[in-house]
Amino acid sequence: MNARKTWLAMVALAAMTTAAASAVNVVDKENVKLNLGGYLQAIGVAEDVPDKVRDEQRLYLFLREARIRIDGSVQKIPFEVMLATGGEDITPNTNAALGLLDFNFDVPVGEAYDVKIGQFHVPYSRERLVDDSTMSFGDRSIENLGFAWNRDYGVALTSTHGNLTGTFAVMTGGGRDIPQRYLPEKLGSPMLVARFGYNDGIDKDVYHVNWRDVAPDRAHKAAYLNFLYIEDSTIGHSTVVNVRATDKNLLVNGNYNPYIGKQPFSRSRIWQAGGDAAWRAPLGKGFINAEGQLDFSHFENDFGNLSIKGGRVQVGYTRGKLEAGVRIAALYLDKKMALTAGVPAPVRIVPDGKPLKEITPSITYRYKPNVAVVADAPYLPDMLVFQENNVGSYVMYEQPDQVTVIKSGRAVRANVQQARLMIQLSF
Repeated sequence: MNARKTWLAMVALAAMTTAAASAVNVVDKENVKLNLGGYLQAIGVAEDVPDKVRDEQRLYLFLREARIRIDGSVQKIPFEVMLATGGEDITPNTNAALGLLDFNFDVPVGEAYDVKIGQFHVPYSRERLVDDSTMSFGDRSIENLGFAWNRDYGVALTSTHGNLTGTFAVMTGGGRDIPQRYLPEKLGSPMLVARFGYNDGIDKDVYHVNWRDVAPDRAHKAAYLNFLYIEDSTIGHSTVVNVRATDKNLLVNGNYNPYIGKQPFSRSRIWQAGGDAAWRAPLGKGFINAEGQLDFSHFENDFGNLSIKGGRVQVGYTRGKLEAGVRIAALYLDKKMALTAGVPAPVRIVPDGKPLKEITPSITYRYKPNVAVVADAPYLPDMLVFQENNVGSYVMYEQPDQVTVIKSGRAVRANVQQARLMIQLSF
């Protein structure tokens, strides 16, 4: 009853908020411009999960994200900063502080080129690059678990010629917010990432992608190809990829990859390729928004190799303040993926090779320019559920690292139904 009252209070708070949605212009001079913005996302999740120990019907309330944005330019050099202020990262026993998301500069080099320097999104895939504050679903798709690298630090060259655009980035591969640690090393290669394609107005640029357009005046389209390669480096007692503090996709997650953490360490080679496209156009008294994406990735070292593949499609229709949409996604894990830590013999996670699937309808109500309410209902057919003895069940889509509990339990397949309500406030 207390949880229900809390959720209703959050809805009332959203309804009372009427501030402008755009960032606040703090400084606007010829050589210095500074904008301040941010957003908060509160989410409630109800779900039905097979469980022999705890309640099968559950209700959770979270502060999903709380972000502060700062952007502008100095001497006509653009910069942007984003901070995670809601305690989103759980990072025990690491040497990293993970509150900084973005901090980078775009240095112009000629008329059609610029060099991005700092910490920023790995430029791979539309779904990962999309701005969270424009989402029309409660979370990204299950396909994202297999291919996301999120943020890293490095340098990137970006160019745009008419509707053709692309970027090539050289990044560390170790993830974001890594402190100075001078360790013995044997170098492989850094993370090399390329994203290039066609954009006639959907995206601001390669690195700034929105889920939706407010009101397209004509048909817009974009299509990109993505490529990523890294040869791991040994550092200290481990390797660069193996010690990533956060943002580990399932291919490089030691709880799923039985070869990446195996000793003596072998330098791995990882490549990833995919494509994505989007189309938006007026339709009747509203507009339609359609997206699609396919990805494939491969890992190999001296102990073995793994491959995963996945994809997603989604379509939405917006009219006035309401938007309705549906997303379908699938992720195919390698049958050789296994849990090895803490068990006498490797435990295969998906021995049958069946995909992980998601079907998610959604409705978004934009009450004010800065207030949005997103309701969706993910249906996860034949989803992996990790059941820990005497404790209860965990849904893989929500908590993939809970696969470790199968050393004292088991993994089963079950249909999981969820309902999510997210309220977003921004300025």
